[in-house]
Amino acid sequence: MFAAQAGLLSLGPVLPDVAREFGVSTAAAGQLRTLGGLAGGATAVAVALLGSRLGLRGMLIAGHLMLALGALGSAAAPNLAMLAAAQAAVGAAAGLLIAGALAASAAWSETGRHARALAVASLGQPMSWVAGMPLGGLLAELGWRHSLLGVPLAASLAGMATLARVPRPTASTSTGRPLRSLPAWAAPELFSYAAWGGVLVFAGALFVESYSVSPGLVGVLLGAAALGALPGNMLARPWLAGHARELLVVLGVTAALLTVVFGTMRPGAAVSAAILALVVLVASTRTVAGSALALQAAGERRTAAMGVRAATGQFGYLVGAAAGGAALAAGGYELLVVALAALFTLGTVPHVMVIVSRTKRRRPKDSFVGARLSVDPDAA
Repeated sequence: MFAAQAGLLSLGPVLPDVAREFGVSTAAAGQLRTLGGLAGGATAVAVALLGSRLGLRGMLIAGHLMLALGALGSAAAPNLAMLAAAQAAVGAAAGLLIAGALAASAAWSETGRHARALAVASLGQPMSWVAGMPLGGLLAELGWRHSLLGVPLAASLAGMATLARVPRPTASTSTGRPLRSLPAWAAPELFSYAAWGGVLVFAGALFVESYSVSPGLVGVLLGAAALGALPGNMLARPWLAGHARELLVVLGVTAALLTVVFGTMRPGAAVSAAILALVVLVASTRTVAGSALALQAAGERRTAAMGVRAATGQFGYLVGAAAGGAALAAGGYELLVVALAALFTLGTVPHVMVIVSRTKRRRPKDSFVGARLSVDPDAA
């Protein structure tokens, strides 16, 4: 999870530099993540379809290898087209790594501890912000190519070295219930990931273009903001097993409001970093709750379910980068955050409908039972 996020985040602090290098706008350069999201989403869909035939260990090793190749290709890209191809490899690697890691967190943990293992594994992504973003920002002082290479390559090599020491388990199975409820879950996840992906893609550029700070300082600010994910992750764990859907509603609305505040109130870099830390806390906790709900729906078909989860994340990056870039070009950062907030809000609507529907179904049933008992006590 650390490695996947390192690859996805590496472009953020240096997005304006990449745009200047190849003579395009920041919004246009942000579409590199659109292509990466498309590749990652397609890879994750393949995982969802072929999950029963894939071994988790092999999937993770393949993801790390693809990430290493994507990082090397990004650093050596002579033009924008080659950089786009390398970033597509980074996106595909993220699809494999996220799906495999989340499925492994359940498959390789004890019964009854799946929710805790999922929450702990999910910490890899914000920790990539905390450690990876400052390092990437410092490397960016040497040039944007160093930033795209350093942390993703190091994380991929460390991941492959670790997995080489993991015993070879049997291939994952898909003997559980069918994934009938996942399409209804995937739609709001796609909207929410689009909003969160837009924040990740353009937050670094907002700091650079609003406060004229260096890429190195941007990395430090983004890394500090990522610390906000840690308390939210720990506080959410007791609620994941029984109230994941309610968490998704509350956190989605809160993320929408905070995103608007982040983009419209910009009194200084430090204050914006503090507001972003709140966005990170809420959005990353919402991500864990969404994964927990998917695992509950999937039963033993964890790999396929987490393939769907990874696909929504990667396609969310695609939608978020595309919609965010269009909003940024049309109305600046104010319109950008309004568009992202709307996506966060759309992600809560299906869950609200399910909660309301369940409430309505329970009330008539309770009234009917009460009426029967009052008229015909012998029937009990």
